[in-house]
Amino acid sequence: MDSLTLDLDKGLQQLLARTLGNENRIVYPLTRRASIKDIIESLHIPHTEVGAIVLNGAEKPFHHIPAAGEHLVLYSFPAGTDVTRPTVLRPEPLTACTFMVDINVGKLARLLRMAGIDTRYDPQQSEADLALHAVADNRILLSRNRDLLRRKIITWAHLVRAEQPEEQLLEVITLFGLQEMIRPFSRCLECNTMLEPVRKSAILHRLEPLTRKYYHIFRRCPDCDRIYWQGSHQQHMGETMEQVLSTMHKE
Repeated sequence: MDSLTLDLDKGLQQLLARTLGNENRIVYPLTRRASIKDIIESLHIPHTEVGAIVLNGAEKPFHHIPAAGEHLVLYSFPAGTDVTRPTVLRPEPLTACTFMVDINVGKLARLLRMAGIDTRYDPQQSEADLALHAVADNRILLSRNRDLLRRKIITWAHLVRAEQPEEQLLEVITLFGLQEMIRPFSRCLECNTMLEPVRKSAILHRLEPLTRKYYHIFRRCPDCDRIYWQGSHQQHMGETMEQVLSTMHKE
């Protein structure tokens, strides 16, 4: 039977279907005419996780039809991936690194916003709407749902590996090289809008007595009108952010 050989880097090996084990080389039987994209997803690997496909030193697109005897090397995205740079697999790059978050990593959305990174999240959206809005808004879709990321319309997405929200934040920041984009507490945690400074005198009537007494610097969301100040809650979130960033520097 005709076949092709696939070499997978470590990042993709971890995503293989359990029945295939954790091998770096797969001999794939060619029982039908199929694109390399279809072949990759038959291995339980979403196409969104593949950063490059190489044949004899040349990169190939997803629509490449492998021939018998070909030896293809599949690469995952490296740390610091620049989504604004065109590639063979994704010739139309994004203009900025912004995100859409699925409900199964919902806590990650709040942490990304805490870091000041543009992140949309609507837990009421269906999978179909989520995919459509991510594509229409040129956002990277973050999810742990493989079936969602296998939808044909999706080009930019990431299958989140980590289980804990803080580790997920570190994973996303590292993968997409977002260290220089971090602006802690610059966005509304609820609606993602950039916060604006507001005079204490303008919101004095909305403050609790102790807040009015001990805090003097405030910011307001121009969309949902929430008020933010450096209270104990923000201090706790700041400690979480510092912990994530310190872990990143150690690595």
